[in-house]
Amino acid sequence: MTGGVKVYGVAASPFVATVLVCLEEAGADYELVAVDMAARENRSPHHLARNPFGKIPAFEDGELTLFESRAISRYVLRKNNRMDLLGGEGGDLEGSAMADVWAEVEAHQYSPAVSNIVRECVIKQMIGAGERDQAVVDENVERLGKVLDVYEERLSESEYLAGRLVTVADLSHFGFTWFLMTTEYASLVESRANVKAWWERLLARPAVKKVTALMPAPGGVTTTTI
Repeated sequence: MTGGVKVYGVAASPFVATVLVCLEEAGADYELVAVDMAARENRSPHHLARNPFGKIPAFEDGELTLFESRAISRYVLRKNNRMDLLGGEGGDLEGSAMADVWAEVEAHQYSPAVSNIVRECVIKQMIGAGERDQAVVDENVERLGKVLDVYEERLSESEYLAGRLVTVADLSHFGFTWFLMTTEYASLVESRANVKAWWERLLARPAVKKVTALMPAPGGVTTTTI
């Protein structure tokens, strides 16, 4: 392969932020290449060649092109031999299975609920896409609360979702949760002691701090960044 690692997107995207956190955790060199969403650069032929769905992120590592943030994150960790972040208790079969379970929970239980809340309460306002649909928010607040009740129980048994060690299953929560915590619904996390402590442990990680510094302050997102 030739050329370096490039991530196409903007750090304000929760999906891009997840990939950046994994790159930082892996200690990998990369270039973040801005995609102007306001100018619909994501629908341009050159971007569609990288991501045929016109979404961000897109990812290049030499001649390899990938899309979908979860797949990119796993590739980054495998390439950089961070199997600990893929496999719970040090990369063993049981640990990796637990990481897979909670990665699936994030994708199919947590993300659908939190993304709807963030979209209505944060993103729509910031890009001028109209008023929030409070019925959608209320439905997903209830849904997310039930999911976080499960997390609260799980995190009463271990520091991280897959066990003693942080994994991609935890890191993949970063982007949307960061935005959630800028809303009045931060209480969903803060009212659950174990979930709150888990989130604070994630925020304290150097890789997460570095990516957080790239993200816009609340109120600072525009159509060029989301």
